[in-house]
Amino acid sequence: MPIKKEKQTSRHSVPPCNSSGIKKIKFGFPSGTLRNQTIKLFEAAGYEVKLEEDLYQIWIDDPEIKCVLSRAQEIAKFVKDGILDAGITESAFIIDQKIDVVEAVKLNYGSKTWRNGKIVIAIPEDSKIRLVKDLKGKKILARVPELTKNYLKKHKITAEVEYTDRPGEPKIPALGDALVEFTNTGAALFAHGLKILDTLIETSPTLIVNKKVWADKDKREKIENLGVLLMGARVAQEYVGLMLHASNDMMETVFKILPALKKPTVTHLRGENWFDILTVAHKKEIRNLIPKLKEIGCTDIVEFPLNKVIL
Repeated sequence: MPIKKEKQTSRHSVPPCNSSGIKKIKFGFPSGTLRNQTIKLFEAAGYEVKLEEDLYQIWIDDPEIKCVLSRAQEIAKFVKDGILDAGITESAFIIDQKIDVVEAVKLNYGSKTWRNGKIVIAIPEDSKIRLVKDLKGKKILARVPELTKNYLKKHKITAEVEYTDRPGEPKIPALGDALVEFTNTGAALFAHGLKILDTLIETSPTLIVNKKVWADKDKREKIENLGVLLMGARVAQEYVGLMLHASNDMMETVFKILPALKKPTVTHLRGENWFDILTVAHKKEIRNLIPKLKEIGCTDIVEFPLNKVIL
């Protein structure tokens, strides 16, 4: 679904006034590389999102939530300090900054895909560094400096670590020997002639909440409900629904090969020896599953997309 961009401000761009009595939740919406995928997630969860790039503002059609577009790294600190009530940041920033917040939901997606990103150490393709121990005495530019220092300490390596903001890839090798950076597909690293030496941790966009806000019953309920919708939309990216007809003689074989989050729903077709079966399957399984079902005689096989899967 295309992202809606407003070129001019308008009163109609802003959601209507909150009539529920709940004080608006100030929500940190990540900018930068996470922005577009987060917009897709909110839209899949049922929200209309309006982005006004020129004014660096974003809205969703919920009068109880006021979105503030900000860097994920800043969101972690703003939520901790109570400037924001809640927001989405990278779990790596929570660790790096030792942020004391409630981690409500790990949403498990990256900047361009529906899978987690990683924090990696990258070096130039022609670097003489071959092993992690070769980082000794080198200069390392890092998006997450404290996490990097802990990694080096674990490996008993002494090196110079300097913080860098995005984009970090063009700065190597001119300003440093190695780079600690976020990556999802590795494409940006490879495009700048870098290769991955090692992975520090996996990182996930995470819905975080200020601790005092979490103690507020109304706000907590609102944020928890948002988390349920976002996670349901996220899980649905990996699954599809499947409907089919099978005769009584086929049922035992069908049940053996059908994967499901829970047992399939089975409905007897009136006046016939056939059954309607409804189930959910992982997208990666469906291409092998449908031919097997067809082979054993199942008919009217229909695959359909899912909007949300609430586990």
